[in-house]
Formats: sequence, structure tokens, C-alpha cells
Amino acid sequence: MEKFDGYLFSKLANIGTRSEGPKYFLQYFDYNEGVVEKKVELFEQDPTLHKFLNKKVTIVGKLSHDGIMYDKIMDYEEK
Repeated sequence: MEKFDGYLFSKLANIGTRSEGPKYFLQYFDYNEGVVEKKVELFEQDPTLHKFLNKKVTIVGKLSHDGIMYDKIMDYEEK
């Protein structure tokens, strides 16, 4: 497992289709961004991720070719 720190935000994806819904991203503190894979259907909000939107977070998980696959997410604690 790896830890990923950054700011969690979302964008509307698949606009105008039946799969329209939020796509989640983690903005790292160096301003790069990565996709955070949700665990629900494309058109649904991921309840675990959604409650941490617009916050600095730490995500515990692994990096795949599609993005960060999270196991756990928590508020970020300054080091």
C-alpha cells in the first residue's frame, strides 16, 4: 500500500450521456493531478470519496494504470 497526499476534487464526466456523473481527482501538492477510481457506477457519487471533497486528504491504496485505487481515505495531517 502507498500513501497519496493532496487535495480531492471532482469534475462532471460523460456529460450528456446516461453515464454522466462525477469523476474524482487528487491534486498533489506539486500541482500535478491523478484520477482516483471510484467504487460505484459511472453515474453515481462514491459516498466514501464524496464526503472528503474539497479537502486535503491522505489516500491509502495502490496506483494502477487507471488511477489511484483507494482502500482508505482520511483527512490530511500536516507533517
